Amino acid sequence: LHLWFDDGGQLVLTNARRLGRIRLRDDPMNEPPIAELGFDPLLALPSPREFDALLGCRTGTLKGLLLDQSFAAGVGNWVADEVLFQARLAPRRRVGSLSADERRRLRTGLRSVIRKAVDVDADKARFPKRWLFHHRWGKSDAAVTADGDPIRHETIAGRSTAWVPRVQS
Repeated sequence: LHLWFDDGGQLVLTNARRLGRIRLRDDPMNEPPIAELGFDPLLALPSPREFDALLGCRTGTLKGLLLDQSFAAGVGNWVADEVLFQARLAPRRRVGSLSADERRRLRTGLRSVIRKAVDVDADKARFPKRWLFHHRWGKSDAAVTADGDPIRHETIAGRSTAWVPRVQS
């Protein structure tokens, strides 16, 4: 779906798996479900201090945290896996177990993965060659990263998860 508005603005919905929805609202920012969304990791990433405070009240796994739309809006499954790979954090880790450096790496990974995906218009051919994204889709035991590290596939937080135990802890 691609809509053009009189003021030059555009609305684009890419929805290959047909999981998305469009809702028309009088005041969308103050009505569910939009009002219940967390921060926008591209346009409104919290400061490091604010990010730490948001993490402080969470108890689940890192994978579950990133997929929780009330934490960070718009993060989907492959993005969550890529963020954790870039941050070198295991998806089953509990949020409360992170050190200050690990919290910083998580925030940096979230910012950099989202920014890069947007910068290349989500054109997967233009994603960095070393991203897990390029190697995560084959769920065979032989799946490896660009560096040859084995990729493990598991269900975490109810979602298929690709991660690299040698890199992520």
